[in-house]
Amino acid sequence: MKTPKQSISRRGFVKGGAAAALLLGLRPDGTLFAGERPDGGHFGAFLEIATSGAIRITLPTTEMGQGVHTALPRILAEELAADWADVEVLLSYADAAFVSPITGRQRSAYSEAVKIYYQQLRLIGAGAREMLRSAAAEQWGVPAAQCHCQSSRVIHAASMREAGYGALALAAAEQPTPHEPPLKDASDFQLVGKPVERKDLHDKVCGGTLFGIDVSLPGMLHAALRMPRQVNARLVGFDAAAVRGHSGVIAVVAVDGGVAVIAETFWEALQAAEALPVEFEHEASDAFSTQSVRDLLRAGLEDDDLAVPYPEVDQEIAPPRITTLDRSATEAALAEAQQSLQLDYEVPYLAHLTMEPMVCTALVTDTQCHIWAPTQQPDLSRETAAALTGLAPEQVRLDITFAGGGFGRKWEVDFLAQTVQAATAVPGRPVKLTWTREQDVRHDFFRPAYLARTRIGLSDGRIIAMHSRIVGQGILRSKGRPLPPERADPTAASDLIFSLYDFPNKYIDHVHTPLRIPVGWWRSVSQSQNTFFSESAIDEVAAALQRDPFEFRMHLLRAHPRVIRALQAAAALSGWGQPLPPGRGRGIAFSYGYGSICAQVAEVSVQDDRLQIHALSCAFDCGLQIDPDNIRAQMEGGMTFGLSAALRGEISFHDGAVVESNFHDQPILRMNEIPEMRIELIPSSAPPGGAGEAAVPAVAPALTNAIYAASGRRIRRLPVSASGLRLA
Repeated sequence: MKTPKQSISRRGFVKGGAAAALLLGLRPDGTLFAGERPDGGHFGAFLEIATSGAIRITLPTTEMGQGVHTALPRILAEELAADWADVEVLLSYADAAFVSPITGRQRSAYSEAVKIYYQQLRLIGAGAREMLRSAAAEQWGVPAAQCHCQSSRVIHAASMREAGYGALALAAAEQPTPHEPPLKDASDFQLVGKPVERKDLHDKVCGGTLFGIDVSLPGMLHAALRMPRQVNARLVGFDAAAVRGHSGVIAVVAVDGGVAVIAETFWEALQAAEALPVEFEHEASDAFSTQSVRDLLRAGLEDDDLAVPYPEVDQEIAPPRITTLDRSATEAALAEAQQSLQLDYEVPYLAHLTMEPMVCTALVTDTQCHIWAPTQQPDLSRETAAALTGLAPEQVRLDITFAGGGFGRKWEVDFLAQTVQAATAVPGRPVKLTWTREQDVRHDFFRPAYLARTRIGLSDGRIIAMHSRIVGQGILRSKGRPLPPERADPTAASDLIFSLYDFPNKYIDHVHTPLRIPVGWWRSVSQSQNTFFSESAIDEVAAALQRDPFEFRMHLLRAHPRVIRALQAAAALSGWGQPLPPGRGRGIAFSYGYGSICAQVAEVSVQDDRLQIHALSCAFDCGLQIDPDNIRAQMEGGMTFGLSAALRGEISFHDGAVVESNFHDQPILRMNEIPEMRIELIPSSAPPGGAGEAAVPAVAPALTNAIYAASGRRIRRLPVSASGLRLA
């Protein structure tokens, strides 16, 4: 039976201790400190070098399949000049010591882990290297400049002396912490950008990895939920006495969103939860259906009064340049155009479908709360638990487990709050609460459904104006986040028209629909729908002008060499321009964000209503590549994720309840359905960008543009299955 592995991170000893000898961390301002936390709190070390020679690096973020468990420690180990075999990676816990100086948060989101910790981890590694080098030089009576570090050893070549990091750790802990240690030149990297073994690979293959669902503790109880069918129903009452006599049942307690039954085993808890007499009610206004939602969105396309503008945001510079767009100029240009297009697009609500459903374990007493959770927001989760229990934050310990997928769903803290509420009912005994797959699908925080209308004016073979309006739930506004009333919700409107495309008179606006459907961040957020809208529209313009879609994009993007290079690479990888047999075609699309550029080409064939996807070609530029093998895996995973949604992903509603319930009616691609994937990683000297979400957005438009090239059939509504096409 597995037991949670405790991170070796509390320092009960300082210099001269038998185990940890050199500890380094970051202050909130990004500078290094060694030893105890300046504020007197418990210490969360990024780096620990033991006298045994073990190098322990603590992961500040959540590993949910995106590969940070290897990528982030590799950055630190590179500057440390460590032997990778000496490195052990520890999971962290919620603590201010792991807060990024850039974001001020301890979180896993926005494909930002490498971006926000890259410089800080280099600083820690380089600082430790210099302290070790100084310690060796002092012992040998030689200038530190004559010593160099390599493979976890300090070497003085002139005297042929060397010492391992473990032997030097105690003395190194006595050295002053360098303020600005010198960083390696990229040309000297030995680990970054090179093939190395993933530190989590062995345990994942052999079943030793501790995911949230694997937590097992002495005396642990299990909780199962009874939740309403309607997404907005509220609990009226329940008869706990009716199930207290059921086998193994310990307690029945109301929690946010339903009732938790606590029992000795999960099966006993689930059986009792299903038998529990319970009453829920919902407002008549919440008896919506997929069709009523579509009708509401359709009406919003015509509602000028509720449309809120969104500026053009140039993400290529820091800070981003924000330009207010001129509606009157755009409307005037549209009125003068020689040729006009009006294109309506639609995408549905989507579930996250993480392989590991929502799960959390908590132990609550009068004086402490201990949580084990696969959460993307350790900091907010800890604050939530403190608020629910009435304990001070320092009385709450939250250990982060591996997460079996996140995709934005484990950014929410609903499942953690339910677990803490359940555990509070049985103080002193740990409780693991597990959602069923059906609850996971029906009570998700969904990617919102959207309709978009793009009006385009063409004259003399070029675009002279484009107005795009999107209608649907803005995630920030739906969650009650404060936003300027005069600016559209960026989770809905961002990148609705790509700022990189060079044409005049752009205008973007958004009509927020105040539906009470729970929505949240889905892998690639606004890009997940807006890349489909934008790149489909550009393809339709190319067709109207009888231009090659690839060449047309090259012309519009001529001022952006990184994008041009990615598009050229994807086109070459796919054989763009080479003849294809009738019924077969290629489609191209690109997306940008997270400091990265992803260009994709889909090759498909269409016969009647049967679709065959032959290949996806992807060229990816994420700046400096920390872990090329993992980046490839992220491209494959992202394209598979996006393709699953584009082909068959859809959450529908009847009487305010989600219709779908499991993988049989919300399928993801099976291995035999995944096409050939050709991936080229483009070398770049740009700062490292994100990869986890970058491959998702361009899949859908590349696919639908290819369907048009193969059949003349234009897909403007996702999923593709809604248009009657099925995979061959």
